[in-house]
Amino acid sequence: MAMRLEIKHTVHKNVTILKPASFYRRVGDYMVSSTVRKINGGIQPANAPLTVAVKKNSKTLRDRGQLVSSISRTISDSSVAVGTNHIGAKLNHFGGTVRAKKTYLYIPASARTRTLQRKYGPGIKSTIDGMRKSGYRIWWQAKGSKGAVLAKNGKRGKVFVLYVLKKEVTIPARPFLTIDETDRKVIASYAREELGLL
Repeated sequence: MAMRLEIKHTVHKNVTILKPASFYRRVGDYMVSSTVRKINGGIQPANAPLTVAVKKNSKTLRDRGQLVSSISRTISDSSVAVGTNHIGAKLNHFGGTVRAKKTYLYIPASARTRTLQRKYGPGIKSTIDGMRKSGYRIWWQAKGSKGAVLAKNGKRGKVFVLYVLKKEVTIPARPFLTIDETDRKVIASYAREELGLL
């Protein structure tokens, strides 16, 4: 789902932005940079301990860099829209609850799970099938609203949690597509320059 933040101007009598496309390109480039800066700076609240363990870092909204690299701008003669088409953007920005469609949500339990997913395939089924073909034993322990998928490499391997099972997960809001006071001052300075007021 696409998300966008739009900046427009209203034309007043005797006040004209001479090169609106150039002005909005400049504002758009700045807002893309500002949005990336906000994400890179970290947006509260902090990640849950499980998320930190899986990602091997505590940076919020940063995992493989897909959200940051998706931030872009679209300009016209009267506005600029800065946004993203990243699939998880809306949930990350506004927060919300994700519920299992059938049985459980499968949540990677550690960085080791991520490594196994990269080796055997990103999907849960492909990961589990690939692991079984490689000699892993895999079984489920679940009751009520939670549980786990456990794994063991061969007969002598140590048991570890592959996935945590939950009926639902609540993601806190981390608004990243915003205009802060610094942004307002920069955009206002661009407008004053354009209008010859500096």
